[in-house]
Amino acid sequence: MKYTNFIKSTNQSIKYFIVSFSILFLISFCVIFVYEKKVREIHIEELKSSEKHLVSLQKDLISKELSGIQDDLHYLQYAFTDELIKENYTEVANHWLIFSTNRHIYDQIRFINYNGDEQVRINVNKKDSYIVPTSSLQNKKNRYYFYKTTELDKGNVYISPLDLNIEHGEIEVPYKPMIRFSTPIYDKTNELKGVIVLNYLAKSFIDNFRQLSKNSHGDVMLLNSEGYWLSSSNKDLEWNFMFDHRKHITFKTQYKNEWSSINKGSGQIISSKGLFTFEPVQLKCNFSDEYHNDAYTLGDDNWYIVSIIAREGINDSFFTDNMLNLVFYVLKKNIIYFIFLIIISTIISSLIHINKKTYSKIKFYSEYDSLTKVYNRRAGISKLCHVSQENTCICFIDINGLKQVNDTLGHKSGDDLIINAINIIKSNIRKDDFIIRFGGDEFIIVFNNMTTKQAENKWSYIVDCYNEFNEKSKKPYIISVSHGIASVNTLKKLQIDDFIKIADEKMYKEKHIIKQSLHVIR
Repeated sequence: MKYTNFIKSTNQSIKYFIVSFSILFLISFCVIFVYEKKVREIHIEELKSSEKHLVSLQKDLISKELSGIQDDLHYLQYAFTDELIKENYTEVANHWLIFSTNRHIYDQIRFINYNGDEQVRINVNKKDSYIVPTSSLQNKKNRYYFYKTTELDKGNVYISPLDLNIEHGEIEVPYKPMIRFSTPIYDKTNELKGVIVLNYLAKSFIDNFRQLSKNSHGDVMLLNSEGYWLSSSNKDLEWNFMFDHRKHITFKTQYKNEWSSINKGSGQIISSKGLFTFEPVQLKCNFSDEYHNDAYTLGDDNWYIVSIIAREGINDSFFTDNMLNLVFYVLKKNIIYFIFLIIISTIISSLIHINKKTYSKIKFYSEYDSLTKVYNRRAGISKLCHVSQENTCICFIDINGLKQVNDTLGHKSGDDLIINAINIIKSNIRKDDFIIRFGGDEFIIVFNNMTTKQAENKWSYIVDCYNEFNEKSKKPYIISVSHGIASVNTLKKLQIDDFIKIADEKMYKEKHIIKQSLHVIR
């Protein structure tokens, strides 16, 4: 009987254990799984946003660079056609020498006559430009960019593929990446006299491309229209189309499915190989005047800027599209936790802590500006409306020259300017005072229990701190802030917006005066 009761009791205990363990396991696993999935989703969205911004920035930089070259070609064609027709090559060469020296981005500036003979050629070395002697000029009638340009009508432009420079039939070493922009020259009887060719040294913009690509979480590359690498973190993949034994190695052969999506335009996809962010760069001329027909011929239809965050190493844990892998990842990662469920109180406490931390983070970003860590407009105005002190002053400020800093030094420097300007204010106001980001470069400082005079004195001290910062800092900009102070008088039947408007008007008057002599870029 005792044995039977023991067996029954044991079985009952096992049942309770199985039920309790199953419940705890399912609850614990579901919570951890959902949390892990959410973390991955947040992280992958951050990666998407970051890579999309970087790729877009790369595109803007390339487009601006190419646009400048097209403008140069426009100038040379418009300004020197008559002299070239008259064969005043010496005078043209002297003018082009000055132009080349000032620009210093062209390896060669040439005029090639209708027979393919170079008549004017300006070369660039490491130090300066020089006119190539007549004895060293070459015939280029068999070069593709020459005969393609001679087939064009007046005003049309040929843009060659980006490739490596070839001299005397051999690829120049060290490699010299080159794009040739060329246009035909016709006389008044529409007889072809020759072509102007700009050999653009692409190394500088490729170096800038690579430098900016270091900000990526993955690998950013530049591809031509056929899917060959023009720039890659793996130098062995670059310029494969220039070498017969490497022509079979292309991006589109290694990433066949992804390449079909890239060819359709800009976008982002997640495939079995990772996160791909891509933008096409259209190569075309922008001439649109009576002298030009706004026409062009391309050696490449498009370039493609592609960012890849591959599924390898730590990056593999950022993706959520494979649920089975995520399940195994959660089990493997938390195996000890599942084995030792008896320490349930510790585990639950950890989960509560994680949930509270997540909630606090969400709450923080709903009330505070992510860049400056001060109150955002909604939360700040709400707090200001509940201020009960009779002597409360609001100081409306505007950071001067932010647009100039953004346009000249980039948005990263603009953000740095905002952060430094606000941090100086933070370190010089009291605990009961607070700051509101009203919008863009506009902020409001709320001085609790302070008269207008005291607030002005406090602002004067902050301005002194700005001046000290500008003297000691090696930043490429200076901090300059306009302000206007208004006292919130609870006896007047005005809304908070009315007092803000008063302060804003005062600030604007000061800003108008400051802007007359302001230079924020050092």
